[in-house]
Amino acid sequence: MLLLMFLQCDTGDPKAAEMAQSYWGHGDSVAYVGIMKCASCHGDIYKTFIETGMGKSFGPADLQKSAADLSRHPQLYDEKLNFYYQPFWKDEALFLREYRVESGDTVHNLVIKADYVVGSGQHTNSHIFSHNDYHMQMPFTWYAQEGKLDFPPGYEDGNNSRFERTIGLECMSCHNAMPVGFVAGSENKFTNLAAGIDCERCHGPGGAHVRKITAGLITDTAKEVDYSIINPKKLTTQLQFELCSRCHLQGNAVLAPGKSFFDFKPGMHLSEVMDVYLPRYTDDEENFIMASHVDRFKMSDCFKAGDGKFVCTSCHNPHVSVTFTGKKIFDETCKTCHGGANQVACSAPQEDRLANDDYCNGCHMPKSGSIDIPHVTVHDHYIRKPKKEAEKIAQVRQFLGLTAVNNAQPTDRSKIRAFLQQYEKFGGEPFLLDSAQQLLWGQSIDLFFNETVQLWHLKNDHTNVLKAVAEIGVEEVLRNHL
Repeated sequence: MLLLMFLQCDTGDPKAAEMAQSYWGHGDSVAYVGIMKCASCHGDIYKTFIETGMGKSFGPADLQKSAADLSRHPQLYDEKLNFYYQPFWKDEALFLREYRVESGDTVHNLVIKADYVVGSGQHTNSHIFSHNDYHMQMPFTWYAQEGKLDFPPGYEDGNNSRFERTIGLECMSCHNAMPVGFVAGSENKFTNLAAGIDCERCHGPGGAHVRKITAGLITDTAKEVDYSIINPKKLTTQLQFELCSRCHLQGNAVLAPGKSFFDFKPGMHLSEVMDVYLPRYTDDEENFIMASHVDRFKMSDCFKAGDGKFVCTSCHNPHVSVTFTGKKIFDETCKTCHGGANQVACSAPQEDRLANDDYCNGCHMPKSGSIDIPHVTVHDHYIRKPKKEAEKIAQVRQFLGLTAVNNAQPTDRSKIRAFLQQYEKFGGEPFLLDSAQQLLWGQSIDLFFNETVQLWHLKNDHTNVLKAVAEIGVEEVLRNHL
């Protein structure tokens, strides 16, 4: 009993009396132990997991990690900035040359070594370089499905930021293991980085669990929950979705006051840490962004009729690569509801069935390109009867608003920040700032000073910035708003 109390206190959980009702890993002081510590007991799972897209999500820029065939695609050209980009290998290291040619002469030549590859290679490989532990993206991406070299998303149409796009905590915390080497106070400084998404992204920090097992305290998980580690299968349906939503519900993430991208842990509601906003348009039924799996899935009648039993893991085993899973497994999931006495006869033309190897997801979860990532096709997770081309009505795409897809009741502050961030990060459309201004109308300047200043700054209205400062006073600004 004393040992249990010691383990409980060491987690930093202040509610010691509620140990059996809360996960120890939610305590602030519980350490992340790394995937190799997990592998020492769960070796079989480790061997299959490292072959998944998550397990291969991040690694050193070497020949083993890279999926790029640079021999057939030697260089890129940015006609807006008049820069050529030539990736090349030298002594098993990957480099990128940026150069400019004028009147037949090379007038600019910059060579930078790539340190990391982001992406499993199933869809893409993007590249990161590190300078004094500060990490930035490089202006080239390998699109594996088309076998094509091109610029990363967001670098097109004159928006090439060259070597200046910072890779901060928001990016790193989804594309890799929890970045425990992040330097607080910086934007993109990491003293060490893991090689891929690991066990603790879904199971939470394992420090308390390791101490418990090392002490010989074994829980019979067939009879009760082991609260020293999160087993997602033991979570409610909603909390399982919250876990997957952390990275498979990408969008405009607005952090709650005082929170960071470190703060979400499995077993929590995502809205405790952030609201994720997605823009809604008139053509949303057909168009989607790459990492919108949860949002699209919840639009499906299959999910709505599933009574909480149809979840992500109904089709996906997170410990096994989809490459090895095989299409038949997904079809078997469909048949749990649409088979046996409830068998539904397929009404699709024979040629369509043959074209999709007679698998359900070929028609009901068609592969198509996302609107945010070029040269990539993925299965749309909005499960539905496919429309015929004649049924698809061409229309002018119209913006309908921003929706917090993980929180039905976001605060005014959250909504204001969502419009401001949407303008800064994704759109630059003036009506986004107008919407933020409308929400700010009548709000207390003392409570919404930062949002007010940000609005006028983005509107390039520095007169109103000075008025806002004068209204609450310089001393107050320096004391409470910096």
